[in-house]
Amino acid sequence: MSETSIEQIVSEKIECFRAHLKADSKSPQTIRIYIDAVERLIRQTGKSPEELTPQDMEGYKAFLAEKYAQGTRCTHISAVNQYTAEMLHRPDLKVRAPKAPKVVKEVLTEDEFRAIQKAASETATPKRDLALVNVLHYCGLRSAEVSALTLSCIDFNRLKVRVIHGKGGDSAEVNVTTEGAKSVKDYIDRERGKPAKGCEQYLFISGQGKPMSDTALYVTVKHLALEAGITKNVSPHTFRHTMITRMAEVGVPVQQIQAQSRHKSLDMVARYTHLSDKTVRDSFDRVFSEEQPKEPVKPNPMQPVAPSAKGSEQIAYARLTHEDVLRARLEGKIDTPTMESMLAHLEGVTTTQIPKTEKPPLGYA
Repeated sequence: MSETSIEQIVSEKIECFRAHLKADSKSPQTIRIYIDAVERLIRQTGKSPEELTPQDMEGYKAFLAEKYAQGTRCTHISAVNQYTAEMLHRPDLKVRAPKAPKVVKEVLTEDEFRAIQKAASETATPKRDLALVNVLHYCGLRSAEVSALTLSCIDFNRLKVRVIHGKGGDSAEVNVTTEGAKSVKDYIDRERGKPAKGCEQYLFISGQGKPMSDTALYVTVKHLALEAGITKNVSPHTFRHTMITRMAEVGVPVQQIQAQSRHKSLDMVARYTHLSDKTVRDSFDRVFSEEQPKEPVKPNPMQPVAPSAKGSEQIAYARLTHEDVLRARLEGKIDTPTMESMLAHLEGVTTTQIPKTEKPPLGYA
């Protein structure tokens, strides 16, 4: 097939897929990644999608294995599988993806976050950058959600932030601290420049008066982390991970973490919750340190107590906390339905009142 024909096919098929993803309320990041994957499939095979065979798909999988890391291959295969299933209605073209690698997402310590705040207050736009990292940290917003914030999204009296372009097209309110709200007001009152025409409503604007793009936000955060002397791979999403982790570490019920993070399922909350080194160290010291008084070790959430009179085994809930249950899920000791049932018990509700867990949406969480 000629290069001109390939370009025509790419243009036509990609636009149809793009419209399909938009109609399905996929995030801009997901759309960009999925479009790139399908375009690579068409160019690599040199065929119109309707002409693809299972052998072509296996060849494309081999091509990915030579060029990309495992995580990228999983994403690309997920994208082309969705394309062939939903756009071509060809289940025979489905490719088995490699097992997704387990990635330990880094979070910031309290000292590291304060160091980033200090670095933000020393930039050329200190009030904007400080407000930016505070909103990222305390609200747990995604990059696209921060870029889409408008002046009317901030309720200073109620300490709420309205997320108007959440993932999947949702809209919700999240909490913000007094410190975070004050920094935003300080930025609006004392530093926010003149917006470009048509951009008057956006909260965070660039030097040209336009809304900050995802790329500008990413570069700003990278620069602040560098200036703060942090060697971790810090991105805007790192603040979201940190917020969820901090809430879990102090024992906030998982349903409340879900409300603040706006994940659609408890399973997604579990995926994004991480135990800090300090938390593990403190627990270790409580057991083994000779300098600290010994505290009773909490029971394993999966350890059954003695059978009851009816002979049924029950889980020892009495001394459990929400953190115990969430940790058990993260360590793979219990599955998601068991976790939800145990949390329901701790909350004093029946499992029939717990909504069925939805499958997480494709793309970024």
